[in-house]
Amino acid sequence: MSRSAKDGPWMDFTATWYTPSGGVGDGLTTASGLKVSEQVIAVDPSVIPLGSVIEVKYRDGRIERKVAADTGGSVKGRKIDIFCWNRSDALQNGRQKIQVRVIGQTPIG
Repeated sequence: MSRSAKDGPWMDFTATWYTPSGGVGDGLTTASGLKVSEQVIAVDPSVIPLGSVIEVKYRDGRIERKVAADTGGSVKGRKIDIFCWNRSDALQNGRQKIQVRVIGQTPIG
């Protein structure tokens, strides 16, 4: 991962969660060609370019590092969709206000 001298600013986003069930494709391969994992998020590439390494700050202050490697029909503007394996976890997480910042770029695809 290349990292800029200064991380990007924190931006307000909405997060939802998705699982490999349903949708287009096999459910295990992202729009960028990577296999899904707990580190993958779907983004609007006009807002966060694919391949961006981001930090997600949750309401409880916890920060996780993710890779923008997928897209989705309902992922528009300042929204991200976070991959998880368990459907009940995805439903329990629901929709949350979070903060996101881009901290680098990684080659994908």
